[in-house]
Amino acid sequence: MNEDRRFIGFDIGAESGRCVVATLAGGRLSLEEVHRFATHSVVSGESLHWDILAIASEIIEGLTRAAKAFGPTCTGIGIDTWGVDYVLVDPAGRVLGYPYHYRDGRTDGIMAEAFAIVPKEELYRGTGIQFLQFNTVFQLLAEHRQGLDLLSVAGSMLMVPDYLNFVLSGRRAAEYSIASTTGLIDPRTRNWSWKLIDAFGFPRRIFPSIIEPGTSLGTILPAVAAKCGIHPGTPVIATAGHDTASAVASVPAGGGSDWAYLSSGTWSLMGIELSEPRLTDDALQYNFTNEGGIGRTICFLKNILGLWPIQECRRHWQAQGEEMSYARIASLAAAEGPARAWVDLDDPRFLKPGEMPAKIASFLGETGQSASDRPGFIIRVILESLAYSYRRTIRQLEHATGRSIRTLHAVGGGIQNELLMQCTADATGLPVVAGPVEGTIVGNIGVLAMGTGAVSTHEEWRTIVARSFGLKTYSPVGTEYYDKHEDRYRRVNTNRL
Repeated sequence: MNEDRRFIGFDIGAESGRCVVATLAGGRLSLEEVHRFATHSVVSGESLHWDILAIASEIIEGLTRAAKAFGPTCTGIGIDTWGVDYVLVDPAGRVLGYPYHYRDGRTDGIMAEAFAIVPKEELYRGTGIQFLQFNTVFQLLAEHRQGLDLLSVAGSMLMVPDYLNFVLSGRRAAEYSIASTTGLIDPRTRNWSWKLIDAFGFPRRIFPSIIEPGTSLGTILPAVAAKCGIHPGTPVIATAGHDTASAVASVPAGGGSDWAYLSSGTWSLMGIELSEPRLTDDALQYNFTNEGGIGRTICFLKNILGLWPIQECRRHWQAQGEEMSYARIASLAAAEGPARAWVDLDDPRFLKPGEMPAKIASFLGETGQSASDRPGFIIRVILESLAYSYRRTIRQLEHATGRSIRTLHAVGGGIQNELLMQCTADATGLPVVAGPVEGTIVGNIGVLAMGTGAVSTHEEWRTIVARSFGLKTYSPVGTEYYDKHEDRYRRVNTNRL
């Protein structure tokens, strides 16, 4: 790495996306955001969809702004997004309708129908993917059951980042990390499980060839390059398209296997890196997932609801005319003191949008706990419930893998909530090393750097990350509180520790 390199990365979440220009110089990484946008969704009838063409137009706008600010030349372009959702295109590449949003209700109850076709245990043994009703396999089954089955006319099913890469490069491919979220990948072969695809009756032709993270898709299409002012020879790289895999790639951990990671945002993803999938009875019982990582690794992790309930509470209060910045929310929760009340974040009511404070109060009432409508109390309940979820997950990770975890690395926007980080350290009894905040885009850029030869290894990249961003360590000081109330927490939760 003897010369400066510049990359353009897009990190698109379920609420917002952004375009970042990253410069790698002198063994350090710097980031500059050039475009931020809403992740466009639409309601059609009673269904919730993504406005994928509006999202694609934001990609074009981001590239245009990047070229104006930094010039037409860059080393590579990469896109990561959330998992599980897909775009159906016809053989000519035209979009077949608005793609469904994973929070749409069409998959309510669909898992029971899926298990009648392929038993739950067999499905897990074949894919190693955590059971969530919005997994792509269940969405495709719901699609297959609709009056107008678009699978019968589709030319390709492209996961969201794969579709956006197709818009830029013209190549249809399935990057492994995002494909692994479908629940239709065999993690041992790192290829589609044709056995499961056939069992569910999905047409084989719609599943593109699998490629590993860091694979070049070719250069940007000439028409797109001309529209954006980007050099026509610019490579489009299939980075770790799943935002979780990108976030894990940013973790500035040293060697050894005694650490776990927490990617904290709308969702919390907690787990460890493995060299092979783990498809044991314990992994199934604890509902861990074996998703694709970089360098042929497996992200062995659990999806936890994360900051979504707080985001929904904030949305509700602001709709009521209360000004609720995230800084004020954090301040009110800190001033509230211990909640001594908790919710089960796996309860399905908390997955759907709307009336989140009332849902919290309802759960507390149903379980005989004291409730209050004070925003500080409600947020404190959510934060402590999250911390208990992290405590449970760390224990399950240790039991399922035989590892002893001594450090938790936390990345992502959620680490800006210092109260959450301290609660996490206290509940788990582990030091929490927080940083970088920009974990997902940093990992995205890291895969671009490795894919283009700017960086040789993942270890080298993690050293660059540690050198480039400030890290803060939270030591456990209040573990006694979580020990003392653990039995009460167990009694009000359906998922036992």
